[in-house]
Amino acid sequence: MARDLFFNRELIFQMAGRDIAARYRSSWFGVLWAVFTPLVMLAIYTFVFAYVLKARWGSRDEEAPGDYALTLFCGMLVFNLFAEVVNRAPSLVVWNANLVKKVVFPLETLVPSAMLGALFTFVIGVGVWLLGWFYVTHLVPPATIFWLPIVLMPLLLTTMGIGWFLASLGVFARDMGQVVQLCTQILFFTTPVFFRLDIIKKEPFRTLIGLNPLTPVVEDARRVMMGEYYWGLVGQAGDTHPAWETWGLNLAASAIVALIGHAFFVKSKRAFSDVL
Repeated sequence: MARDLFFNRELIFQMAGRDIAARYRSSWFGVLWAVFTPLVMLAIYTFVFAYVLKARWGSRDEEAPGDYALTLFCGMLVFNLFAEVVNRAPSLVVWNANLVKKVVFPLETLVPSAMLGALFTFVIGVGVWLLGWFYVTHLVPPATIFWLPIVLMPLLLTTMGIGWFLASLGVFARDMGQVVQLCTQILFFTTPVFFRLDIIKKEPFRTLIGLNPLTPVVEDARRVMMGEYYWGLVGQAGDTHPAWETWGLNLAASAIVALIGHAFFVKSKRAFSDVL
C-alpha cells in the first residue's frame, strides 16, 4: 500500500487538483464557495444552538454564544472529512468507468485523490474556524493547534481503508451509496460532535460511543485546537495535547483497516471490467 501511494503520488495530486477544479468550474464564485459554505454553516450553528436552543458546552453562565458554535464546528470539521470521502467512495469507480478498461491505470489512486480533495475542504474549514475563533475569543490560537495533522493521521488511514472497501463494493452493489449515506447519518449522532462525551453516563451507550473510531479524533482535535480555552468551558482541568496512548492504539488499528481495505480493492478490481 505504501509503495503504491509513493510511486503514484504525482498522479494522486494531479487527480485531486482536477477534482477540486471541476468542483468549482463554471461557478460565479469559484473556489470561494469553499469559504462561503463553512462560513454560512458556522453562522447557522451559532444562531440555532447558541441563540435559539440556548445550548451551552459547559456550565458557566458567562459562556459566550459563539463558544458552543466553535466547539461544535471542531467536531464537524473532523466528521465531514470522514463523511465526504466515505459517501463518495461507492461511486468512485463507477463514475470513472472509462479508466477501468485501461489496464495500466492504478484504480486504487481514486480513493487517496478523493481524500486530498476532502483535506482541501478541511483546510478551508479550519481557516473559517480560525476567523470565528478570533471573533469570539479575541485570542491567538494555542500553539498545540500544530498537533492537528498528527491527530488526523488515524482518521486518514481509517477513511482510506473504508473508502477502498466501499469503492469496490459499489461496483457490484449499486445501492451501496444509499446504504452508506444512511450509516453516516447514524454515525453522526453517535459521535461526540454536538455533545460532550463525559455527559453520557448510561451504559452501554457510553461504551459504544467510546468505541467509535471517530470519537478519540474529535476529542483530540478539540484539545489541540482550543487548548486551555476548551477546558475553561468545560470547567475542568485537562491535557491540551493528544491522548497519546489512545492515539497510538487508534493509529495501529487504522493502519490495519487501511491495509485490509487496500488489499481487498486490489484483489477485487480484476472483476471490475466484467461488471462495468
